[in-house]
Amino acid sequence: MKFLTLFPFLLLILQCTTHHPAAADYFEKYFTYQEVIQNEVEDEDIRSIIYGNPESDGEDNFHEKDGKLLLSLRLFENGGKFGNEISGSPFALTPFSPYTVSVEAKKNEFRKKNTYKIKRTVEMISPEVSVFDVFPVMDESVSKLRKADLSQVQKFSEVQKFLCENFDCSISKEEGILFLRYTLSERMRERFPQTYKKLSKRLDQVAFRFQIFQPGGFSKGIEVYNEKRTIILGIPDFAAGHWSHPKSIHIRSYFYVSILGLKVDIRGLGYTFRFSRSGNTDIVSGEFTKIPETNIGGRFLSVFPPGMVNFFIPEDMNQYADDSFELMVKGSEADGGNRFQTKTIRNGNKTKVILTSESEIFRDRFLPFKSKDRDDEPGFFSSLGKALIRDLRGK
Repeated sequence: MKFLTLFPFLLLILQCTTHHPAAADYFEKYFTYQEVIQNEVEDEDIRSIIYGNPESDGEDNFHEKDGKLLLSLRLFENGGKFGNEISGSPFALTPFSPYTVSVEAKKNEFRKKNTYKIKRTVEMISPEVSVFDVFPVMDESVSKLRKADLSQVQKFSEVQKFLCENFDCSISKEEGILFLRYTLSERMRERFPQTYKKLSKRLDQVAFRFQIFQPGGFSKGIEVYNEKRTIILGIPDFAAGHWSHPKSIHIRSYFYVSILGLKVDIRGLGYTFRFSRSGNTDIVSGEFTKIPETNIGGRFLSVFPPGMVNFFIPEDMNQYADDSFELMVKGSEADGGNRFQTKTIRNGNKTKVILTSESEIFRDRFLPFKSKDRDDEPGFFSSLGKALIRDLRGK
């Protein structure tokens, strides 16, 4: 499910053909750190905590102090490779330990349901690059894409080439809107069987639509949605520079989920990103801003094959959904829901990126999409990231 929420933004970011070596270095480091965490932190419960999604049955992995649950991680260089260390105390960021994560959780309650209030801080030493550098690159690349010969779009960039090697691609212009369509293919099944298995299942279960636009610019907004196993990116006509320097971006999300007998309709979940710069510090913040309309129908299946269901099932699914979105958008004390802020303090190759996120989640959560399926080797997203880096480097 996480893939479906990230894919629209990946598609937009990955349409980059303008060279930007510092951005290439940033993404290469960031992707490397995520791969180390995925491959070297073997305990799934600890990984969940590191990413800010603890579950009650993995709570004993925390270190408890003064009523707080604490866990920290650092990555460190070791003979040209990266190792990792876990602790109950925050680590210092140094040139030899260039990526750290600290998670603090407090037990709370919301409408008689147990929750965690979580604060997560990630620090990273980075090349000097920020979102203010990436937006003009994306704007220029999308403008080039709209003007390109449709017969050549599949080879427009390393990323497009990679996607079209693994999806069945088609490109068309309809009423001034450029549509790029990516359909799961047998080539993906052969090259990335685990990714194909996961995506085909999710795309059969979920219909989604993301509308991405600036204030007052809904008609110039970009849409990403699916029609079964086809993912579609719709780019309207807009003036060059429209996406170069946004001060804020709104996203409206729609999902229709059909799983285990349930029919879940989620309409209009709102999220807003804001961007600002002061001196040598760039700030990106984001928060949920609109509670969606929800409608849950169907009948949850009451009989399952042995071992099929090993996740928490709410007694009242409608109330669970209402409470979940209330937490997400407003928080249990109505003082703000799930949100983040990233500060990039520019200083050449010693640039420091600090991501702080705050959230509140149920300790026992309905997670029907949770999977322990192994990844492909090499992984699909790892290969996609390498294609992006080649584009940004011009190689």
